[in-house]
Amino acid sequence: MHGTARAIGCNHLRLGNFGRLLNIPMTWADDAEIPNRGRAREIAAALGAQNGVMHDADNSSRNSSIPAAYTFFAQFVDHDITLEGISELDSRPLPIHEIERLPNFRSASLDLDSVYGFGPGVSSLLYEPDGSGRFVVGNTVNTDDVPRHANNTALIGDPRNDENIFLSQMHLLFLRFHNRRIIDLLIQHDNSGVEDANQQHLPLRFEDVQRDVRYHYQYIVLHDFLERICNAEVYNLGLERILAGDTAFFLLQPDASGRIVMPIEFSVAAYRFGHSMVRSQYPVNENYPSIEIFDERFGTVGLSQVPPELTVDWRFLLDVNPHQPYVNSKAIDHLLADKLIRLPDPVVGQNAPQNDRALAFRNLLRGYVLGLPSGQRVARALADRGYPIDPNQDLRFGEILAGAALNGLENHTPLFLYLMREAGIRGGGDRLGPVGSAILMEVFGAMLVHHDTFLREDNWQPDSNVTQGPNELTLADIVRYVSS
Repeated sequence: MHGTARAIGCNHLRLGNFGRLLNIPMTWADDAEIPNRGRAREIAAALGAQNGVMHDADNSSRNSSIPAAYTFFAQFVDHDITLEGISELDSRPLPIHEIERLPNFRSASLDLDSVYGFGPGVSSLLYEPDGSGRFVVGNTVNTDDVPRHANNTALIGDPRNDENIFLSQMHLLFLRFHNRRIIDLLIQHDNSGVEDANQQHLPLRFEDVQRDVRYHYQYIVLHDFLERICNAEVYNLGLERILAGDTAFFLLQPDASGRIVMPIEFSVAAYRFGHSMVRSQYPVNENYPSIEIFDERFGTVGLSQVPPELTVDWRFLLDVNPHQPYVNSKAIDHLLADKLIRLPDPVVGQNAPQNDRALAFRNLLRGYVLGLPSGQRVARALADRGYPIDPNQDLRFGEILAGAALNGLENHTPLFLYLMREAGIRGGGDRLGPVGSAILMEVFGAMLVHHDTFLREDNWQPDSNVTQGPNELTLADIVRYVSS
């Protein structure tokens, strides 16, 4: 945790708390007259456990048009901005004053603290000991892996980024991006003739490289990731306000310490859209065209070494090379892949009950514990704010919510299910619907306009050495740049 001294490379915001985006006092459970936690568990099981409404047991969910790598980029971003490890899955429903005391162990500011840790002055094991500011990369087993202790535990800023091999390799990509930027920025800096008052050449600072990497990352989040994920009309409305620096537009406002709360509507529902994008199988490279995301054949069930033969070639999951076919993510809809409904022991524990192994069940039950409102109430609230949302949109819940066990939920739908169904119906599985998109633009917009981002630098643009064209930057550009 932070002490009283400021360490080099440790300039992200103080850690914040969770809270609400919308002041909606009624929860979906209140509206649906759910009497107790036992009944809430029954509903969560009927919806999200094995053979439930959200289980893609027969692999009927189609692919989206989004390259599969963005599934793991979304997870990478999530681990940069949110971490809540206190509330219990089987807790009683928490009142709002308790929710607002839940700490967010990540700064909601897109500052890559999950990568940089507390900087080389404090998190020294993440960095080369020569004082260059370079990250340690690789280990004795695989030079194309994150660094690891002798027991194979990842030496990275956030251990969650070792939850699967694709996320671990995404983290590695940004370690290498930072290291490569040091080289290019040193060349640019030495040629700039930057001098102090005594005409002495000033060295390149670690903070300068860190800021450069953060700005490129933030640019990708805004202009590449969100544009691909969000409803176009909602995205354009939010983008206009973000680029205008309209701090008053967004509901989230910083406290006296400059922090914004992390809304539960975002962290427990809307931003979990990536769960529906997860495929059961992925290509890794030309030698391994199909492995499971948790593949016990290779011991890659999370928090483990990446075998050299499974080093990820992003050309098979991202639009890096126009001549190289790549796979897309699964559609953003209400169906989660079988692998996420039957999570393995290393993820949930050897003695986990069957229902607790289902990620959709866990999401829904956590939404109950944290008092999320129904999707219908959220839609009305955001429509009232001026977003292009039809609060009475027909998402055809009658087609999937058959049976007495789920009676009434078509009008008082748990927010996670509502948003995923909205993406499948209104977004065609390729994007979030307008309600989910509005929640994302509200939260990312607040982070971008209130914090130290590239938007505060006059006319900042991505480095032309990184991009394929002027004013363009995508995740694929980072791959090409690091690989060149």
